[in-house]
Amino acid sequence: MRFSIPLVPSRVTMGIMTDSGTAPQTQTTQSADTPAVPLHTQAPQAQQLPQYDLFTRVMGVGSRVLTSLPAPLLKLAGGRKNKDGNILDADVAATLRALSLIHGKQYWDVSIAEARQMIDDEAFMGGGKPPTVGSVTEHYVRGVKVRHYRPSGAESPERALPTVVYFHGGGWTLGSLDSHDSTCRWLCNRAEVAVISVDYRLAPEHPFPAGFDDAHAVTDAALTDGEIAGVDAQRVAVAGDSAGGNLATAVCLRRRHEKKPQPALQVLIVPVTSLAKPRTQSYHEFSQGLFLTADQMDWYEKQYVQRADDVHSPYVSPLMADDVSGLAPAYIAVAGFDPLRDEGELYAKKLGEQGVAVTLRRHAGLVHPFANSTGIWANARRAMDEVVGAVRLALRV
Repeated sequence: MRFSIPLVPSRVTMGIMTDSGTAPQTQTTQSADTPAVPLHTQAPQAQQLPQYDLFTRVMGVGSRVLTSLPAPLLKLAGGRKNKDGNILDADVAATLRALSLIHGKQYWDVSIAEARQMIDDEAFMGGGKPPTVGSVTEHYVRGVKVRHYRPSGAESPERALPTVVYFHGGGWTLGSLDSHDSTCRWLCNRAEVAVISVDYRLAPEHPFPAGFDDAHAVTDAALTDGEIAGVDAQRVAVAGDSAGGNLATAVCLRRRHEKKPQPALQVLIVPVTSLAKPRTQSYHEFSQGLFLTADQMDWYEKQYVQRADDVHSPYVSPLMADDVSGLAPAYIAVAGFDPLRDEGELYAKKLGEQGVAVTLRRHAGLVHPFANSTGIWANARRAMDEVVGAVRLALRV
């Protein structure tokens, strides 16, 4: 694989890596609690999976059929080129073209409950056949509901395993344990680690800092010896996509502030790193027509941040933090056609300049999101397998 995660934060090479290798701009830088009580333990596989209506299932099959067409047919969808010369992947372009014909409603046109169902349905369409895992249980950690995945071959539920604490995306407002079920199964199955998916509180019912507090509480429990059964507290990573990536690194910032041990790795997939203005060039270039839009980001911000000054908090906008030294080693993956691309790359640069071991990977032809699109996009699968490699290396699997 074309990356490495240095585990000693000095003399770290940090470059923008694309699907064709490392780009010319590569640079070198210095580097009140509730006990965990099970809700239920489900039988293997079939009964563990989220349930969707017939229409959603048909659309999911259709998406997978569409993107599996021969390359010459997919190219008819037209691969858009960005200002850096990257070309949108053909299977991604075909998906976007199909979505443009459906004329679906925007999240703000429906109730919050309906919007949350919409994003769960979209994730199901992109996730493909869920990978097999050994077991899935749901329980509470310090009052926060989690879904705990363990890989096949983990003999006893008490056996301590390297663990990824995962925060789903969805603008702190949408998303769920179900929307990222396929993502967590992918990590669990292919990295052979346990995954704890966190059902943190969502805005607008619970604006900042509620969801952030939940993310921090579960991470703190995972990093406390013996608090969560089956977790090796010495081998824990935090991870998330989009708003979940924001939470993952914000948790690291808070732990540094509280002088608590860092996780072994932070995995930030297409992360939100700043809600503060002015916006970056990629935010304007990719503001419409590439799945995540600028209008959606504005809507998410209004749900999550209820006090204007909070957009400048490092726990909302980590890029605004003056000091990011001492944070966990970072693996940051961005998409070439994502409004959030530039802020993710700027955050990687800031981490590297302040001595944090960081690897930045730009997936040139992908859009936001891709973590739960492994069922339909070939390069999404490759991207997530690179995440798997980073996790295995950092957690010594």
